[in-house]
Amino acid sequence: MREILWLLKNYYHVLLFILLEVLALSLLSRHNAYQHSKLVNLNREIAGTLYKNIEGAREYLYLRKNNEILVKENTRLRNRISEIENQHPATSPTFQKKGSYLYTTARVVHSTHFKQYNYITIDKGRKHGIRRDMAVIGEEGIVGIVLESSANFSTVLPVINRDFRLSVRLKNNNYVGIILWDGQSPEFAILNEIPQHAEISGGDTIITSGYSAIFPEGRFVGTIEEFEMQEGNFYRIKVELGTNFFSLFYVNVISNFNQQEQHEIESRLEQ
Repeated sequence: MREILWLLKNYYHVLLFILLEVLALSLLSRHNAYQHSKLVNLNREIAGTLYKNIEGAREYLYLRKNNEILVKENTRLRNRISEIENQHPATSPTFQKKGSYLYTTARVVHSTHFKQYNYITIDKGRKHGIRRDMAVIGEEGIVGIVLESSANFSTVLPVINRDFRLSVRLKNNNYVGIILWDGQSPEFAILNEIPQHAEISGGDTIITSGYSAIFPEGRFVGTIEEFEMQEGNFYRIKVELGTNFFSLFYVNVISNFNQQEQHEIESRLEQ
């Protein structure tokens, strides 16, 4: 109460001025249609801007939840496609190449971006069916490979790790190479082993080759940013990665039901 009296005593002239201005505007708008319409429009503009900002803040607060819903829906659709391919292999020309896969949604709980050996931690582990050497993808491209799993968490070796290697191919001509990270920008990787007689150009799409038992064939990796000749009759190709690791919150972990069988038969040939 004392603070209110102090405020009235020291700022009564300002408060009186504001009160008189409001009264004058009220009388002016009440008896003049033009001024009334202007004040109504101004009120609408102020209210509209306020509501827009409030709604934007509300959408931002619910953005994480909405993203989670979308990721789970995409996971459900991917699993449904895999079921159809599994049930009707004769009508699915890509079935023999893709095998049968199960997609599990996981949330990124920790990640690094500026180290030479970056890693990602996700909130799914062994009790969710996640194990070593499973593929991890995002909505925009490949993410990495599961390295280790505990009961409830897993560590992922991402593309932006110096130890990462994956067989990929050029979508337009099917030439196969190896993609790796040079420890520079988290936005780019390097594609090697593409021969110089291959026709390539900036913007060409890079996808997974399907040669490993980890990633399904045809998953988006990135696009060619630039390339140059190097010794040994091969290109050195700079690839802009499809995945933005700075805004990666949800991923899909891919289980290949035929992975063990493929590993076993390949290991016999290596003996």
